[in-house]
Amino acid sequence: MDVIEKLLPEKYRARNAVVDNLQKKINAYCLQAQMNNSENIGVFGMRVEPLSNCEKAFYLQSFAENTRIDARKCDEFREAKVVVGLEFGSALAMLGETKQVFFLQQKLEVLAQVSCSVVEPSSVRGNMGKVEVQVNMSPMASPDFEDGRLGSKGLQLIRILELLYRDCGVLDLESLCLRKFKQVWQIRVDVHILSADGSLVDCACIASLAALAHFRRPDVSVLPDSILIHSSTDKPPIPLNMYHMPVCVTFGITADGLHVTDPTDKEEQCLKGTLIVAANKRHEICALHQSGNFSLSEHLIVQCVNRAIQRALDISDLINSIIIDDKFKRTNRQKIKGFIELAKLDVLISYRHEPNELIAPGMEVDTVTIPLEDIDVGTTDDIEIHYSGEKTLVTLSSNEETTLMEQVQSIVSMEEAQKADRDMEEVDELLQGIAEEFEFSN
Repeated sequence: MDVIEKLLPEKYRARNAVVDNLQKKINAYCLQAQMNNSENIGVFGMRVEPLSNCEKAFYLQSFAENTRIDARKCDEFREAKVVVGLEFGSALAMLGETKQVFFLQQKLEVLAQVSCSVVEPSSVRGNMGKVEVQVNMSPMASPDFEDGRLGSKGLQLIRILELLYRDCGVLDLESLCLRKFKQVWQIRVDVHILSADGSLVDCACIASLAALAHFRRPDVSVLPDSILIHSSTDKPPIPLNMYHMPVCVTFGITADGLHVTDPTDKEEQCLKGTLIVAANKRHEICALHQSGNFSLSEHLIVQCVNRAIQRALDISDLINSIIIDDKFKRTNRQKIKGFIELAKLDVLISYRHEPNELIAPGMEVDTVTIPLEDIDVGTTDDIEIHYSGEKTLVTLSSNEETTLMEQVQSIVSMEEAQKADRDMEEVDELLQGIAEEFEFSN
């Protein structure tokens, strides 16, 4: 025991030394990585071009004057448009696309696709279905996005959408149960960011809500040991039970305590942070999400909540009207355009350029002049056109038709003669074959 007690302090000192050396190596490695990243940023540049101090001051001054670059006021939203596709569960939401003489407002586009599959439920909630949210952020939408990586914006979007659809009671999850603790429906919401320009959560929420309201799942017959999924031709598909539609609204907060509704990407760079309010048309606050380190006053929160409730009323009415119109067209078997109506002719040919005229510099060119003289035309059996009475240019003979007929007759006679010869050869071969068979039989 005495030997062990003497060795323990040495062991502790050795362990502490190893831990200290390892921590020093980790710190040095992190410092080197930061230096490399700063060098790479200095050489290759940042993905998103930051705003200069003059631009930030200009944006902040415009907020103080209650005006914005795209001619909106600080409490105004961009125009929202929702289009549903030919297939059930597909919807495209757009914010913006306002064109005027002096500016072009950027457009935010998000496509949502809802699908379903039969899976095994969780052990805790065996009588409830599942909801899964997937987000695809393509670099084509924004230079800030990286292929295969969600980033902070993507993770925030997934977290908010899952919070709404799982914990806020948007869907009736119990109606998605097929066999308790054995089989349930899993609803998957795929969100594709096509074009990003601020307020990404707002547009994604509108697109996913429209897709869920437009989605139809197959009808199912539950048997004692299995289930039977019917096709759309056997039984009509069934819509999802949605209790309410929480609409997300983003408010930008400045350092002076002003709120900017539906900010763009450049406007977000001038803000202290953002406040996302999810509300429905029943005047219920479903979620609050704050990004950034800033304090909010009670008066500012009440203003944002009231604005979000009004926005939720408008968006809910918009989605309901679109779903009712789509159902009416499908019931009456009218033509449904889907996303094809977005391909306008002016968009397809808007970037067409006319060819430029290449004009060579002035230079002297030798020209050849031919004097015009009279043309003698005579009407005889043999028509001849003479130029200046010396050289014959065109000769049309009246005997050409006779010659042509003779050539045709000769060709026909040769063809008939060849045909007669072929017929005689076939007859000879047939007689020879009969004679051979007769000799073989004898």
